[in-house]
Amino acid sequence: MLFRSRKFFKNKKKLLFVCLILMVSLTACSSPRGNDGKTKVNEIIASETFTVKKSYVNTTDVPEEVKEQYADYAEDDEITIEATTFGDAMNTGWFNGLIVWPIAQLINWIAGMTDAGFGIIGTTFLIQLLVFFITIKSQVSSQKMQMIQPEVMKIQNKYAGKTDDRSRMLMAQETQALYKKYNISPFGSILVMFIQLPILMGMYYATMRASSIVVGSFAGIDLSNTPMYGLQHGEYIYLFIFVLMVVFQLLSYKIPQWLQKHEKKKQHIKEKKYAQPKNNGGMMGNMNMMMYMSTGLIAILAFSWPLAMSFYWLVSSVFRVLQNLVVHKFFIAKKKAA
Repeated sequence: MLFRSRKFFKNKKKLLFVCLILMVSLTACSSPRGNDGKTKVNEIIASETFTVKKSYVNTTDVPEEVKEQYADYAEDDEITIEATTFGDAMNTGWFNGLIVWPIAQLINWIAGMTDAGFGIIGTTFLIQLLVFFITIKSQVSSQKMQMIQPEVMKIQNKYAGKTDDRSRMLMAQETQALYKKYNISPFGSILVMFIQLPILMGMYYATMRASSIVVGSFAGIDLSNTPMYGLQHGEYIYLFIFVLMVVFQLLSYKIPQWLQKHEKKKQHIKEKKYAQPKNNGGMMGNMNMMMYMSTGLIAILAFSWPLAMSFYWLVSSVFRVLQNLVVHKFFIAKKKAA
Protein backbone atom coordinates (compact mmCIF):
# COMPACT_ATOMS: atom_id res chain seq x y z
CA MET A 1 0.00 0.00 0.00
CA LEU A 2 2.82 2.38 0.92
CA PHE A 3 4.66 1.55 -2.30
CA ARG A 4 1.56 2.20 -4.40
CA SER A 5 1.02 5.56 -2.63
CA ARG A 6 4.64 6.51 -3.23
CA LYS A 7 4.39 5.58 -6.90
CA PHE A 8 1.22 7.63 -7.28
CA PHE A 9 2.88 10.65 -5.69
CA LYS A 10 5.89 10.39 -8.00
CA ASN A 11 3.52 10.37 -10.96
CA LYS A 12 1.66 13.46 -9.73
CA LYS A 13 3.07 15.56 -12.56
CA LYS A 14 1.36 13.22 -15.03
CA LEU A 15 -1.94 13.78 -13.23
CA LEU A 16 -1.42 17.55 -13.39
CA PHE A 17 -0.66 17.33 -17.11
CA VAL A 18 -3.81 15.26 -17.76
CA CYS A 19 -5.92 17.77 -15.80
CA LEU A 20 -4.49 20.70 -17.75
CA ILE A 21 -5.12 18.91 -21.06
CA LEU A 22 -8.68 18.21 -19.90
CA MET A 23 -9.09 21.90 -19.03
CA VAL A 24 -7.86 22.95 -22.48
CA SER A 25 -10.20 20.44 -24.16
CA LEU A 26 -13.25 21.57 -22.21
CA THR A 27 -12.61 25.27 -22.76
CA ALA A 28 -12.00 24.72 -26.46
CA CYS A 29 -15.28 22.82 -26.93
CA SER A 30 -17.72 25.64 -26.26
CA SER A 31 -16.18 29.08 -26.41
CA PRO A 32 -18.41 32.03 -25.41
CA ARG A 33 -16.67 33.98 -28.17
CA GLY A 34 -17.51 34.05 -31.85
CA ASN A 35 -15.11 33.77 -34.77
CA ASP A 36 -14.59 37.55 -34.64
CA GLY A 37 -13.26 37.31 -31.07
CA LYS A 38 -16.29 39.08 -29.55
CA THR A 39 -18.51 37.60 -26.85
CA LYS A 40 -21.67 36.01 -28.24
CA VAL A 41 -24.69 38.12 -27.37
CA ASN A 42 -26.56 35.17 -25.84
CA GLU A 43 -23.58 34.25 -23.60
CA ILE A 44 -23.31 37.55 -21.71
CA ILE A 45 -23.94 37.34 -17.95
CA ALA A 46 -25.41 40.59 -16.65
CA SER A 47 -26.35 41.59 -13.11
CA GLU A 48 -28.91 44.10 -14.40
CA THR A 49 -30.52 45.10 -17.69
CA PHE A 50 -28.20 47.22 -19.85
CA THR A 51 -27.68 48.18 -23.48
CA VAL A 52 -24.66 47.58 -25.70
CA LYS A 53 -23.88 48.49 -29.31
CA LYS A 54 -24.20 45.61 -31.77
CA SER A 55 -20.59 46.20 -32.87
CA TYR A 56 -19.36 45.24 -29.36
CA VAL A 57 -20.81 41.71 -29.42
CA ASN A 58 -21.11 38.72 -31.75
CA THR A 59 -24.54 38.17 -33.32
CA THR A 60 -23.56 35.74 -36.09
CA ASP A 61 -22.12 32.64 -34.37
CA VAL A 62 -25.24 32.17 -32.26
CA PRO A 63 -28.41 30.03 -32.46
CA GLU A 64 -30.53 30.79 -35.52
CA GLU A 65 -33.37 32.41 -33.56
CA VAL A 66 -30.92 34.82 -31.89
CA LYS A 67 -29.27 35.61 -35.22
CA GLU A 68 -32.62 36.45 -36.80
CA GLN A 69 -33.54 38.69 -33.85
CA TYR A 70 -30.61 41.03 -34.55
CA ALA A 71 -30.28 40.60 -38.31
CA ASP A 72 -31.80 44.01 -39.10
CA TYR A 73 -29.80 45.92 -36.47
CA ALA A 74 -27.15 48.38 -37.67
CA GLU A 75 -23.68 48.19 -36.09
CA ASP A 76 -24.36 51.31 -33.99
CA ASP A 77 -27.81 50.18 -32.85
CA GLU A 78 -28.23 49.39 -29.16
CA ILE A 79 -29.05 45.85 -28.06
CA THR A 80 -30.83 45.38 -24.73
CA ILE A 81 -29.37 42.60 -22.55
CA GLU A 82 -31.56 41.34 -19.74
CA ALA A 83 -30.19 40.45 -16.30
CA THR A 84 -29.06 36.83 -16.05
CA THR A 85 -30.68 34.97 -13.16
CA PHE A 86 -29.31 31.91 -11.37
CA GLY A 87 -32.12 29.88 -12.95
CA ASP A 88 -31.11 31.08 -16.42
CA ALA A 89 -27.55 29.94 -15.79
CA MET A 90 -28.58 26.56 -14.35
CA ASN A 91 -30.72 25.91 -17.44
CA THR A 92 -27.50 25.89 -19.49
CA GLY A 93 -25.70 23.43 -17.18
CA TRP A 94 -24.61 22.94 -13.57
CA PHE A 95 -21.09 24.27 -14.24
CA ASN A 96 -22.47 27.55 -15.59
CA GLY A 97 -24.90 27.86 -12.70
CA LEU A 98 -22.70 26.86 -9.77
CA ILE A 99 -19.30 28.22 -10.83
CA VAL A 100 -19.33 30.56 -13.85
CA TRP A 101 -22.44 32.58 -12.90
CA PRO A 102 -21.34 33.42 -9.30
CA ILE A 103 -17.83 34.46 -10.45
CA ALA A 104 -19.19 36.61 -13.30
CA GLN A 105 -21.75 38.26 -11.00
CA LEU A 106 -19.07 38.97 -8.40
CA ILE A 107 -16.93 40.64 -11.08
CA ASN A 108 -19.96 42.68 -12.19
CA TRP A 109 -20.81 43.71 -8.63
CA ILE A 110 -17.30 44.91 -7.77
CA ALA A 111 -16.84 46.51 -11.22
CA GLY A 112 -20.11 48.38 -10.71
CA MET A 113 -18.51 50.24 -7.82
CA THR A 114 -15.13 50.72 -9.54
CA ASP A 115 -14.23 49.41 -13.01
CA ALA A 116 -13.59 46.10 -14.84
CA GLY A 117 -9.96 45.87 -13.68
CA PHE A 118 -10.79 46.26 -10.01
CA GLY A 119 -13.66 43.83 -10.56
CA ILE A 120 -11.11 41.17 -11.49
CA ILE A 121 -8.67 42.21 -8.73
CA GLY A 122 -11.37 42.09 -6.05
CA THR A 123 -12.86 38.81 -7.31
CA THR A 124 -9.43 37.17 -7.55
CA PHE A 125 -8.48 38.31 -4.05
CA LEU A 126 -11.70 36.94 -2.52
CA ILE A 127 -11.41 33.61 -4.39
CA GLN A 128 -7.75 33.15 -3.47
CA LEU A 129 -8.49 34.04 0.15
CA LEU A 130 -11.26 31.41 0.25
CA VAL A 131 -9.00 28.77 -1.34
CA PHE A 132 -6.23 29.69 1.11
CA PHE A 133 -8.41 29.09 4.17
CA ILE A 134 -9.80 25.84 2.73
CA THR A 135 -6.38 24.43 1.79
CA ILE A 136 -4.09 26.02 4.38
CA LYS A 137 -3.02 22.63 5.83
CA SER A 138 -2.21 21.35 2.36
CA GLN A 139 -0.14 24.43 1.56
CA VAL A 140 1.79 24.16 4.82
CA SER A 141 2.52 20.52 3.91
CA SER A 142 3.68 21.59 0.47
CA GLN A 143 6.23 24.03 1.92
CA LYS A 144 7.38 21.49 4.50
CA MET A 145 7.85 19.01 1.66
CA GLN A 146 10.42 21.31 0.08
CA MET A 147 12.11 21.92 3.43
CA ILE A 148 12.83 18.22 3.97
CA GLN A 149 14.15 17.52 0.46
CA PRO A 150 17.72 16.79 1.70
CA GLU A 151 16.36 14.04 3.98
CA VAL A 152 14.17 12.63 1.19
CA MET A 153 17.13 12.59 -1.18
CA LYS A 154 19.24 10.84 1.45
CA ILE A 155 16.69 8.01 1.51
CA GLN A 156 16.51 7.90 -2.29
CA ASN A 157 20.30 7.69 -2.63
CA LYS A 158 20.43 5.01 0.07
CA TYR A 159 18.38 2.73 -2.19
CA ALA A 160 19.76 3.99 -5.51
CA GLY A 161 20.23 1.14 -7.98
CA LYS A 162 18.20 -1.32 -5.89
CA THR A 163 15.21 -2.45 -7.91
CA ASP A 164 14.03 -5.47 -5.90
CA ASP A 165 10.60 -5.27 -4.28
CA ARG A 166 11.96 -5.39 -0.71
CA SER A 167 14.26 -2.37 -1.24
CA ARG A 168 11.51 -0.39 -2.92
CA MET A 169 9.12 -1.23 -0.09
CA LEU A 170 11.67 -0.18 2.55
CA MET A 171 12.33 3.10 0.72
CA ALA A 172 8.58 3.80 0.63
CA GLN A 173 8.24 2.98 4.34
CA GLU A 174 11.16 5.22 5.35
CA THR A 175 9.80 8.06 3.22
CA GLN A 176 6.34 7.63 4.73
CA ALA A 177 7.84 7.66 8.23
CA LEU A 178 9.64 10.91 7.36
CA TYR A 179 6.36 12.49 6.25
CA LYS A 180 4.72 11.34 9.48
CA LYS A 181 7.56 12.80 11.56
CA TYR A 182 7.01 16.27 10.07
CA ASN A 183 3.21 15.87 9.85
CA ILE A 184 3.20 16.14 6.05
CA SER A 185 0.46 14.96 3.72
CA PRO A 186 2.16 14.11 0.38
CA PHE A 187 -1.16 14.44 -1.42
CA GLY A 188 -1.89 17.95 -0.09
CA SER A 189 -0.90 19.78 -3.26
CA ILE A 190 -3.20 17.51 -5.28
CA LEU A 191 -6.13 18.77 -3.18
CA VAL A 192 -5.14 22.37 -3.95
CA MET A 193 -4.93 21.53 -7.65
CA PHE A 194 -8.39 19.93 -7.79
CA ILE A 195 -9.96 22.88 -5.97
CA GLN A 196 -8.25 25.45 -8.19
CA LEU A 197 -8.93 23.70 -11.52
CA PRO A 198 -12.73 24.30 -11.67
CA ILE A 199 -12.19 27.85 -10.36
CA LEU A 200 -9.66 28.47 -13.14
CA MET A 201 -12.08 27.16 -15.76
CA GLY A 202 -14.90 29.19 -14.23
CA MET A 203 -12.77 32.33 -14.29
CA TYR A 204 -11.91 31.68 -17.95
CA TYR A 205 -15.59 31.70 -18.92
CA ALA A 206 -16.56 34.48 -16.49
CA THR A 207 -13.97 36.92 -17.86
CA MET A 208 -15.45 36.53 -21.34
CA ARG A 209 -19.09 36.55 -20.28
CA ALA A 210 -19.30 39.16 -17.49
CA SER A 211 -21.07 42.24 -18.86
CA SER A 212 -18.70 44.58 -17.00
CA ILE A 213 -15.75 43.20 -18.99
CA VAL A 214 -17.60 43.06 -22.33
CA VAL A 215 -18.32 46.81 -22.18
CA GLY A 216 -15.78 47.96 -19.57
CA SER A 217 -12.05 48.65 -19.34
CA PHE A 218 -9.19 49.23 -16.88
CA ALA A 219 -7.19 52.45 -17.22
CA GLY A 220 -8.27 52.61 -20.86
CA ILE A 221 -7.24 48.99 -21.57
CA ASP A 222 -9.89 46.72 -23.11
CA LEU A 223 -9.61 43.56 -21.00
CA SER A 224 -11.64 41.55 -23.51
CA ASN A 225 -8.78 41.76 -26.07
CA THR A 226 -5.85 39.32 -26.03
CA PRO A 227 -2.05 39.74 -25.74
CA MET A 228 -1.93 38.45 -29.33
CA TYR A 229 -4.16 41.39 -30.30
CA GLY A 230 -1.72 43.73 -28.54
CA LEU A 231 1.20 42.29 -30.53
CA GLN A 232 -0.67 42.53 -33.83
CA HIS A 233 -1.78 46.14 -33.24
CA GLY A 234 1.35 47.45 -31.54
CA GLU A 235 -0.41 48.02 -28.18
CA TYR A 236 2.43 46.79 -26.01
CA ILE A 237 0.70 47.37 -22.67
CA TYR A 238 -1.06 44.04 -23.35
CA LEU A 239 2.32 42.31 -23.74
CA PHE A 240 3.69 44.06 -20.63
CA ILE A 241 0.85 42.69 -18.48
CA PHE A 242 1.29 39.26 -20.09
CA VAL A 243 5.06 39.17 -19.39
CA LEU A 244 4.52 40.48 -15.86
CA MET A 245 2.05 37.64 -15.28
CA VAL A 246 4.55 34.99 -16.46
CA VAL A 247 7.31 36.46 -14.25
CA PHE A 248 5.12 36.45 -11.13
CA GLN A 249 3.84 32.98 -12.00
CA LEU A 250 7.42 31.66 -11.91
CA LEU A 251 8.18 33.73 -8.83
CA SER A 252 5.24 32.21 -6.95
CA TYR A 253 6.69 28.74 -7.62
CA LYS A 254 10.29 29.64 -6.78
CA ILE A 255 9.62 31.52 -3.51
CA PRO A 256 9.30 28.33 -1.38
CA GLN A 257 12.68 27.08 -2.70
CA TRP A 258 14.33 30.44 -1.97
CA LEU A 259 12.82 30.47 1.52
CA GLN A 260 14.25 27.00 2.09
CA LYS A 261 17.75 28.14 1.10
CA HIS A 262 17.41 31.25 3.27
CA GLU A 263 16.36 29.12 6.25
CA LYS A 264 19.41 26.87 5.81
CA LYS A 265 21.76 29.85 5.66
CA LYS A 266 20.09 31.32 8.72
CA GLN A 267 20.62 28.08 10.65
CA HIS A 268 24.12 27.56 9.16
CA ILE A 269 23.10 24.24 7.64
CA LYS A 270 25.33 22.83 4.92
CA GLU A 271 23.94 20.09 2.70
CA LYS A 272 26.10 17.00 2.51
CA LYS A 273 26.93 15.46 -0.82
CA TYR A 274 24.48 12.63 -0.27
CA ALA A 275 21.70 15.19 -0.10
CA GLN A 276 22.43 16.49 -3.58
CA PRO A 277 20.47 14.85 -6.40
CA LYS A 278 22.68 13.07 -8.92
CA ASN A 279 20.28 13.84 -11.73
CA ASN A 280 16.96 15.44 -12.40
CA GLY A 281 15.12 12.26 -11.51
CA GLY A 282 14.79 13.31 -7.87
CA MET A 283 11.68 14.83 -6.36
CA MET A 284 13.08 18.35 -6.65
CA GLY A 285 13.72 17.73 -10.34
CA ASN A 286 10.13 16.58 -10.76
CA MET A 287 8.83 19.65 -8.93
CA ASN A 288 10.89 21.98 -11.14
CA MET A 289 9.68 20.14 -14.23
CA MET A 290 6.06 20.60 -13.12
CA MET A 291 6.74 24.28 -12.42
CA TYR A 292 8.14 24.99 -15.89
CA MET A 293 5.54 22.82 -17.66
CA SER A 294 2.58 24.48 -15.96
CA THR A 295 4.02 28.00 -16.44
CA GLY A 296 4.74 27.28 -20.10
CA LEU A 297 1.23 25.95 -20.69
CA ILE A 298 -0.33 28.92 -18.89
CA ALA A 299 1.73 31.30 -21.06
CA ILE A 300 0.62 29.54 -24.26
CA LEU A 301 -3.04 29.65 -23.23
CA ALA A 302 -2.96 33.21 -21.90
CA PHE A 303 -1.47 34.60 -25.12
CA SER A 304 -4.71 33.88 -27.02
CA TRP A 305 -7.12 34.31 -24.10
CA PRO A 306 -8.68 37.63 -23.00
CA LEU A 307 -6.24 39.92 -21.16
CA ALA A 308 -8.64 39.63 -18.23
CA MET A 309 -7.28 36.08 -17.71
CA SER A 310 -3.66 37.31 -17.67
CA PHE A 311 -4.83 39.93 -15.19
CA TYR A 312 -6.41 37.18 -13.08
CA TRP A 313 -3.24 35.06 -13.16
CA LEU A 314 -1.09 38.09 -12.34
CA VAL A 315 -3.16 39.00 -9.27
CA SER A 316 -3.31 35.31 -8.25
CA SER A 317 0.48 34.99 -8.53
CA VAL A 318 1.09 38.11 -6.44
CA PHE A 319 -1.34 36.73 -3.85
CA ARG A 320 0.51 33.36 -3.81
CA VAL A 321 3.86 35.10 -3.32
CA LEU A 322 2.46 36.90 -0.27
CA GLN A 323 0.74 33.71 0.85
CA ASN A 324 4.00 31.73 0.73
CA LEU A 325 5.72 34.38 2.83
CA VAL A 326 2.88 34.30 5.40
CA VAL A 327 2.83 30.49 5.56
CA HIS A 328 6.59 30.37 5.99
CA LYS A 329 6.71 33.06 8.67
CA PHE A 330 3.74 31.95 10.78
CA PHE A 331 3.53 28.19 10.18
CA ILE A 332 7.03 27.00 9.25
CA ALA A 333 9.67 29.31 10.76
CA LYS A 334 7.60 29.98 13.89
CA LYS A 335 7.26 26.24 14.64
CA LYS A 336 10.98 25.71 14.07
CA ALA A 337 11.79 28.51 16.50
CA ALA A 338 9.47 26.92 19.07
